[in-house]
Amino acid sequence: MSSLTLDEQPADLAHWRQIIFRRMFTVLAIICIPVYFTSVYLCMKQGLWSMVVVDTLAYLTLLALLLFPEINDTPRYTAAGLLCYAIGVAFIWAIGPTGAGFFWLFMFPLVTTLLLGSSAGVKAQLLCVITLLFTGIGYYEGLMPWPPLPAYSLEIFAVVSVNFIAICAMLCFGTGYLTDRLSLALERTHASRRATIRGLARLSGLRSHGQGDHLDRIAAGSRALAQALERSPHRPDELTGEFIEHIGLSATLHDVGMVALPDILQNKLAQLTPSQELERVRHTQFGEKLLAELQAEAPDCLLLSLARNIAASHHERWDGDGYPGRLKGKAIPLEARIVTLIDTFDDLLCHPDERLRLGYEQALRHLKGLKGSMLDPLLVDTFLATPQMRDIWTQSQIKQPS
Repeated sequence: MSSLTLDEQPADLAHWRQIIFRRMFTVLAIICIPVYFTSVYLCMKQGLWSMVVVDTLAYLTLLALLLFPEINDTPRYTAAGLLCYAIGVAFIWAIGPTGAGFFWLFMFPLVTTLLLGSSAGVKAQLLCVITLLFTGIGYYEGLMPWPPLPAYSLEIFAVVSVNFIAICAMLCFGTGYLTDRLSLALERTHASRRATIRGLARLSGLRSHGQGDHLDRIAAGSRALAQALERSPHRPDELTGEFIEHIGLSATLHDVGMVALPDILQNKLAQLTPSQELERVRHTQFGEKLLAELQAEAPDCLLLSLARNIAASHHERWDGDGYPGRLKGKAIPLEARIVTLIDTFDDLLCHPDERLRLGYEQALRHLKGLKGSMLDPLLVDTFLATPQMRDIWTQSQIKQPS
């Protein structure tokens, strides 16, 4: 099996399930191409036109579940499980207690447990038990339209069904237990990582008054802007679900390099000499170096990769006049461009010197004036078109100028 790509590094159980569903049902869709045509041919040959319709609808449903990303996970997974169930019931009803019918019924609780959890898996197993019970009654009463089955009896069907239920339950309970443990382990890992990142971020601004609130706004604003950008018709290719999930926490490390600077260089109200200004610029390099060392311990961690790019490039400018690398345009990582805009806007509203703060509408006009020079035009347009951004600063109860 190939290794996961960077955007497939699972962040939580929900992400794991998305990957498992996509891979499992993509393989199923490919394998089912010859299976579909073979099944349709055999059903047509035997005059089972109802099965032709069922097979066609089932395959179209499978394709729809894969090709329409706007479907939410829960209904998608529910439909995937019920698809297995429906195929199994259709096979057993039309053809008899064959391997194909039992196979699809067997898949139903397993797929449901894996994608929806233990509780849903138990319900799926109960549905299978009820289905087999009514199938046995139908067989006994002669209601099942099965072809003649020599040497087959109700006792044989009962033995097969009991073994089916026992093996399925055993695998489902095992799968459910492992899934629950995986979810707990992932949550503990992420909680530890969040605590470490937030502690490191706050440590970098320990000597700056109000830095904690600043970091909270940077995190909230960066995530909100990334979410708004996701809905844009010009959505950048690098804007994945994991990018959006991690950008807020990663953004809090934008000034982590400040920890290496003396107190005087961290004070925004201090009058610095040209040499001190030049020394202050180096916080981007210190931050990039620190996060590069951390990333060496976890090279596949997208959170640290984003944080490293943000720390290194959040003072670059769209027109190429920034620092430290004088990067221009899209050569600046998207995550750094996002944080540059949010950090700039936060400074306009929340500058340590209250005399330099602007009102919200003034800050918006100033931000628009930076479009194409300091800031990415697409990000500015997206920010201005997202009225929900206002809540991030108004809810912070910032003292606005009169």
